[in-house]
Amino acid sequence: MSTPKPQIRSAFATPLCIHYLPVAAEVNAELRPLILETLEKRGERRANGWCSSADFESWGKLGAQTLFRMLRELGDSMTSTRTGGRVTLQWVSRAWAEVRQKGEAVAPAARPGAFWAGLYVVDDGYGKSDDETLGGECEVMDPRGALSGYFPADLAFRIPGGGTAGMSEVLRPKSGMILMHPGWMVRAERTFSGPGQRMTIEFELALPHQS
Repeated sequence: MSTPKPQIRSAFATPLCIHYLPVAAEVNAELRPLILETLEKRGERRANGWCSSADFESWGKLGAQTLFRMLRELGDSMTSTRTGGRVTLQWVSRAWAEVRQKGEAVAPAARPGAFWAGLYVVDDGYGKSDDETLGGECEVMDPRGALSGYFPADLAFRIPGGGTAGMSEVLRPKSGMILMHPGWMVRAERTFSGPGQRMTIEFELALPHQS
């Protein structure tokens, strides 16, 4: 009699979506000067660079409309009822533009008031360089509580995605990229050393009762 194989499944999976805006070239060409103009007039200087108020969707014109149409579609496609049914939800959105210069970074933070959160990359600031020493990578932290505190650095789970258990997923931003994750996940951005400006749109999608 043969020995049955163990049944292994991934429990409590955490979605992380990476997507690209199909019309990114056109949208980014419109947004770059608009963001710089808006930040010059009413931007706020913070530790992580220049930041606008959270009303980007109201002043971002056609580019913002195009981006948020896709973000809401992504939110619907990655959300379901408990039985797996499809949904169409009335997302409540907040978004703000950020611009970072060489030497700036983003501290780890979660967006607990949102169902989905993330960023859209208007300009990665790398100037088409593939040099990995330029930094500025997005870092999404493992959310599994005490795991990161005691998990051995030289061991991992032998399952898809198990190689970063207790650590973080590191993603290099690219112009036109959308990164979306649950709002309670902690995300940071490593120190940016590119030749240009890093320009992003931070966004949140919340349900009406969350806002």
